[in-house]
Amino acid sequence: MNKTDAVKVLKLSLGSILAIIIASFFKLQYSTVAGVITLLVVKDTKKETLKGAFGKLFGFVLCTVYSYICFNLLGYNLFAFSLYILIIIGTCFVLNIRYVIAMCVVISSHYLLQSSMSIYWILNETGLFIIGAGIGIIINMYMPSNFHKIYLGQQKLQEQVSLILMDIADIISNPDKNLSFQDNLDELNKLIKNSTKDAYENINNNLLSDTKYFLEHMEIIKSQRDILNNLYTLVSQLNYVPSQGYIVSEFINKVGNTSFEANTVTNLLSDLNRISNDMKTQPLPKDREEFENRAILFLCLTELKKYLVNRKNAQFLRDNYYNN
Repeated sequence: MNKTDAVKVLKLSLGSILAIIIASFFKLQYSTVAGVITLLVVKDTKKETLKGAFGKLFGFVLCTVYSYICFNLLGYNLFAFSLYILIIIGTCFVLNIRYVIAMCVVISSHYLLQSSMSIYWILNETGLFIIGAGIGIIINMYMPSNFHKIYLGQQKLQEQVSLILMDIADIISNPDKNLSFQDNLDELNKLIKNSTKDAYENINNNLLSDTKYFLEHMEIIKSQRDILNNLYTLVSQLNYVPSQGYIVSEFINKVGNTSFEANTVTNLLSDLNRISNDMKTQPLPKDREEFENRAILFLCLTELKKYLVNRKNAQFLRDNYYNN
């Protein structure tokens, strides 16, 4: 059992017991139902819990109105209760609040058992609802923060990108080497999926927290993945390694092994421009094969520039977030 599940078990157990104790303290009849309502209200995230609580409040109002109409018109009998069930279920389906059906049926059954919808019993059921829903909302306001998990996920993403860059560098200098590019790319896609899920979970559990940064960072990583795919497609077309290929391979390795800080990307872009200008001043290719392979390398430099600009945007986003 992980930490999140353990916290949820503890919250559900203590919350349900607390709701029953409070209902009993106020001498409400059917006090155990307050504990059941607490269990029904608590969801996986804060936003889901609040949304569900408002839905149950609306359902409680419908339950009271429909019960009053059915029992006062047809009497306190199974026929009236059956008609009530039909109406409340139909309404909940139409309004897309099916999750309140069980609570509405339980509350209405109390009116049937007591053969009364006096003010006393309506207030009794209202008290059960307020206590149960209130405790459910309160206990769910504490959710373990996953900021640390998201931050570690971002580090793993960048490390995985670096591994793929080094794979690509090896393909250029060692075309026949059996590489793990596809495995590393699959792992990157898996990390992107998990990190995106964690970011959205954080949004739903931090009502006033701005987690836009994490989602924007994820979009940048997706763009980097696409650039890496383009680079792999290009280097896979090399027939042999021109002398310029070893220079490009060494530079890609340098990018993959670089820990990015404030001025790092700017320096790498300067190195890239220098390499690109040097390639333009070198003697023309001697044959078609050399021309095609050097053209591929030049396109690789274009993709690398896109990657570095993308990485610079990621660095700017991170610095701006943590400085604020």
